[in-house]
Amino acid sequence: MILKKIYIALFLLAGFSEIWCQQDEEPPDSPLLMRVTVQPETGFTEIYWNRSKAEDVAGYIIYRLIGGAVIAINTIWNPLSTSYIDIDSKALYWSESYFVASRDTAGNLSPLSNDLSTVFTMASVDTCRSTINITWNQYKSSPLKVNGYRILVSENNSSFSEVAVVQPDKSSYMLGGIRSGTNYCIVVEAVLENGTKSSSNKSCVYVKMQKAPEWINADYATVDNNGKIALSFTIGPASEIKKFRLERKQAGDTGFLPLETFTIPGNTLKYTDNSSNITKFFVYRLAAINNCGFDAVYSNVATNIVLRINFTGEIIKLSWNNYSDWRGGIAEQTVMADYGNGFSEYVVLPPADTLLQIRYSGIMYHISGPEVCFYIRADENINSLGIAGSSKSNIVCLQAAEKVYVPNTFTPDKDNINDFFKPVISFVPRSYQLIITDRNNNIVFESTDYEATWNGTKNGNPLPSGVYLWYLRLVSPSGEKIQKSGIVNIIRNR
Repeated sequence: MILKKIYIALFLLAGFSEIWCQQDEEPPDSPLLMRVTVQPETGFTEIYWNRSKAEDVAGYIIYRLIGGAVIAINTIWNPLSTSYIDIDSKALYWSESYFVASRDTAGNLSPLSNDLSTVFTMASVDTCRSTINITWNQYKSSPLKVNGYRILVSENNSSFSEVAVVQPDKSSYMLGGIRSGTNYCIVVEAVLENGTKSSSNKSCVYVKMQKAPEWINADYATVDNNGKIALSFTIGPASEIKKFRLERKQAGDTGFLPLETFTIPGNTLKYTDNSSNITKFFVYRLAAINNCGFDAVYSNVATNIVLRINFTGEIIKLSWNNYSDWRGGIAEQTVMADYGNGFSEYVVLPPADTLLQIRYSGIMYHISGPEVCFYIRADENINSLGIAGSSKSNIVCLQAAEKVYVPNTFTPDKDNINDFFKPVISFVPRSYQLIITDRNNNIVFESTDYEATWNGTKNGNPLPSGVYLWYLRLVSPSGEKIQKSGIVNIIRNR
């Protein structure tokens, strides 16, 4: 009986021993690798994951893809860990790929997590086009969707600032407007759907290229004394570029056409466009051409002013286009008039005006030549470069209207109403003679001054009311000889 009890006890003990010694061989769930990002200054990689769902996780193993093989680089013995910084990362030199696995208390390893790779950015200078070409590998859009890429730029160790945001399917960007002698650093950030980011390495380049002018100013386009369009450009100092191309287009043209190419040793270009038609509107600009034959800098544009004239009834209508694209804007416009003795200022107009109407009767007594002529002068405010341009339009002329009118009645009674007799002429005659006689052909008034008036007296003595004869002989500005005669009545009211 005792022996039987011993056998039963041994049997039970063996069973319990088998239960106690059974090992846990089930691997834990894999963590979810959420994000990898590079510290741009150090090149360290920050790795973030969601913990495994397994309850017996003891820690996490970090893997990196090295030489085509997945190699464990560290174990984190903390089941609550969700991040790690890889200080041995070579993310400054290439894109690094990572995995994470969980390990339970029994030493079981989970399958590897999803993989994520760092964004690696490369920058290269295109000195011919004055650009920096930026390329990067696309960040995997899972488990977090990539909404786009931010391009961040620093110049000469200044703070980074955003210059562009590109679509998530892009992996390159061209940065223009770069300057010689400047150090540029670029970081690309993948913008993720939850508001986080994955930053790339910092890629830096030093720009050394032929120095272009910082600016080219189109000083003016003006009609010169020979009826051609004269141009002036001022080129910013310290430019290493000496080759320039002048371009031109007409209103309505889709693009500029080359006019002439120059080698300019200094900082100014004066040029006369002998092929221009000053009654048509032209637009000019100057391009600086670098050693590669590419356009490095353009000037602002210069435009000529086209003036037109129309004469209907007694209204002279002047119309023109505003001068375009001065950096300082238009200060004022001046209408210049020539009545026969050279141009002088007629009126100053506001910058926006493009139309002026003049009554012929208001200027006809100033005309001393066969025609009256006009042009517009526009003047620029002093701009930020200390330059103020001036532009003249084409000259337009109107045949002088040679009209002579002689009244037939006047009332010289000193009431300041119709007290004088004088022929009315619309011009300044070359020669002039007026003779007035009574009915007996006695001369009562004579003058060679076209502005002289007769007050109805002879030798200072008032003449009686009645009919008097006049004879007028003159030569107009155009050379026409005019002779007229008629009668004038003196009516005395008191």
